[in-house]
Amino acid sequence: MKKVIILILVLGLLTGVGRVLLTLPAVQDALLVRGTAAVAEGVGAAFSESTSLRVYVCGSASPLGMGQAQACIAVVTPEHFYLIDSGAGSTDNINRLGLPTERLQGLLLTHFHSDHIAEIYEVNLGSWIGGRPAPLTVYGPRGVDEVTNAVNAGYRLDRVYRTGHHGADLLPPALGVLEHKMISPGVILEDGDLKITAYVSEHPPIHPAVGYRFDYRGRSVVVSGDSNVSGDTLKIVDGADLLLHDALSLPTVTALSEAMGAAGRSRTSKIVADVIDYHASTDSLIELGEKSDVDMVAFYHLVPVPLNSVLEDIFMRGVPDNFVLTEDLMRFELPIGSDKIVVNRP
Repeated sequence: MKKVIILILVLGLLTGVGRVLLTLPAVQDALLVRGTAAVAEGVGAAFSESTSLRVYVCGSASPLGMGQAQACIAVVTPEHFYLIDSGAGSTDNINRLGLPTERLQGLLLTHFHSDHIAEIYEVNLGSWIGGRPAPLTVYGPRGVDEVTNAVNAGYRLDRVYRTGHHGADLLPPALGVLEHKMISPGVILEDGDLKITAYVSEHPPIHPAVGYRFDYRGRSVVVSGDSNVSGDTLKIVDGADLLLHDALSLPTVTALSEAMGAAGRSRTSKIVADVIDYHASTDSLIELGEKSDVDMVAFYHLVPVPLNSVLEDIFMRGVPDNFVLTEDLMRFELPIGSDKIVVNRP
């Protein structure tokens, strides 16, 4: 017992000494140098190249999300980098993942709900500062011009200030201005081994809304945006390796709406109930998996984000083994020449 008491006293003494040392400017400066060097090295080494088709979850939440960023998926190949949507909080995750924003080639919007477009300019700014060599193109259905022009107009002074401060050589003004391209269902882009196809999403009364399929060297991924399961969904996922689809837990949303009503919050109760008819329920996605030959289904844009393991179990009740629940910073790797899908959680 005496030895234990002595050990506790020694540890307490060392802790006290350590706290005192951390208040000394010389010690703080030394730690600052080491810390900033580690950050600088980490930024340069955060993203490693691969021959695979890779998919990153930069935002897994819906407006009913808590603690997770809103909708944003990154698709990366050795030669390509595209983002699908840009919800609130997603830019921070892009940076945390160390994605190569300097070579971002386009932002593909599924529709224009706020949780899918909130950080368009943050994506533009980050990749502009990163050294993107061309203007960033925003792809989307009818209305993309209105959204893109509004972002350009709203942040015009920001661009002027930044170029004025850092210089036109570092931040060329023309590269800070977003471009846009309106797309229709069908193949919208072919670049080397990559083909991107847009398809119609069912998200009434939002029209048009689209999802996207990426095909690269025999591997494929479909990203739904917000949509019910429809005939177009069944067609586009035919033969796909991975489907990331918005998913709604009907038991959870129903219970939440009823609880809000019982608490006298009728407006919130109705808003919560209203989301049921234009998001895919987990049951409808299980049925989709049974009717199609898609290899893996990943739930994202979670309605709502489950806050604990019990709610996760409710969300995933009855799903097959090839279904997964996403979270921010999750990664999928699809090696070329293989049918494997490697799932990496943060």
